[in-house]
Amino acid sequence: MTVQTLRLDLRLAGCPSLREKRKQLQAIVVRLHKHFNVSVAEADAEGGADRAMLVAAAVGRTRRESRETLERVADAVSAHPRIELLGHA
Repeated sequence: MTVQTLRLDLRLAGCPSLREKRKQLQAIVVRLHKHFNVSVAEADAEGGADRAMLVAAAVGRTRRESRETLERVADAVSAHPRIELLGHA
């Protein structure tokens, strides 16, 4: 078994307040957890109300399996209409 993590740097569109930012991020976290069966948490990102960082962790039988899962997570986040994926590592 292997565990791999993925850090996603995001810019959220239309977040005038911290409350709205948390609401959007919580919806994304729940959706990713349900759809991909990964653990997702918000990490502290500097840059104001429109910036965020999510960290996803996946467990797989092989490194390839967990890496592919995390690649699908990154693709799903980048396809979200109100989020700009600035980078992932």
